[in-house]
Amino acid sequence: MAKFLQNIIDASRPKPHKEGQTMVLDRVSIFPGTSVEAVAQYIDIAKIGWGIPFIMESSAVREWVDCWKSMGVSVSNGGTLLEYCITKGKQDKCIRTLAGEGFGTLEISEGLIEISRAEKKAMIELARSLGMRIHLEVGKKDSRNQLSLNSTIDRLHAALDMDIDMAIVEGRESGKGVAIYDESGNIKWDWVDAIMSEFGLKKIMFEAPLEVQQTSLIIRLGKDVNLGNIAVSSVAALETQRQSLRGDTFGIHPVQPDIKGGPSHRFVYFIISSHGTVDQERIMKLTGLNRRTTQNSLASLIRQGLIRETRDMTDLRRKLYSISS
Repeated sequence: MAKFLQNIIDASRPKPHKEGQTMVLDRVSIFPGTSVEAVAQYIDIAKIGWGIPFIMESSAVREWVDCWKSMGVSVSNGGTLLEYCITKGKQDKCIRTLAGEGFGTLEISEGLIEISRAEKKAMIELARSLGMRIHLEVGKKDSRNQLSLNSTIDRLHAALDMDIDMAIVEGRESGKGVAIYDESGNIKWDWVDAIMSEFGLKKIMFEAPLEVQQTSLIIRLGKDVNLGNIAVSSVAALETQRQSLRGDTFGIHPVQPDIKGGPSHRFVYFIISSHGTVDQERIMKLTGLNRRTTQNSLASLIRQGLIRETRDMTDLRRKLYSISS
């Protein structure tokens, strides 16, 4: 069936998505016949949050999972469910049950407890033998007991050293006071820049429950950033941001050049590409980057041949930057 106004733009973005994956956080909101079917092609994973399956009949959980699977969406447990089972010594039974009921993705988290590397490896090996994808989440749920940036990076390294498909940076449902978010939900860009400089986009997913966070991460990191804990009701809005169909991301082209360097380089390139010819002061004001980071990004983009530097003929002391033709 043809997409609406497909003769103007093809926004289908067919699955599987190797980049720019979207994981929704579901709380008994999806059963056959609901409008989510219209945007299911933009959903890669549906996480049944917390320990909700514990309070439901097996037949209802199975129907829930089957509904998502029928739309081509892999279903994941919430990390808290598995953490609870670990405290009871029932993790193997939990994983086998999840796989048996059709869950295609296993999330292992340490939001509430600590899990040894040996325990993680054993669970990963079991889940792999049952054909499951593996997500390993890094971060603590209690805003009063947060990991430092260095500890977060160390744990992401440890996670990616194991046989997993994605490392998730904790964001909770609130998106406030955890990991890359401050108490008001603002993004700590020094954290994001450090994580992206260390690992890149491909196997890192940021939980970003608030739409303003999703937009900001797409503007800074590009449309292929993996985002999780998305409300089902926000999927369509998120996809229009990914495809530059809203004012916030209208200047982001579907095909970006291969920009070498950290996320600040991509952010500066985006600002120049969307605002035309600008000077350094304007770039700093629009990005919030400090002078040294801005200068380093500009120098790198010039060396890569992506932007050009000229003099303002009305003030030869002022340098201007624009996209290379």
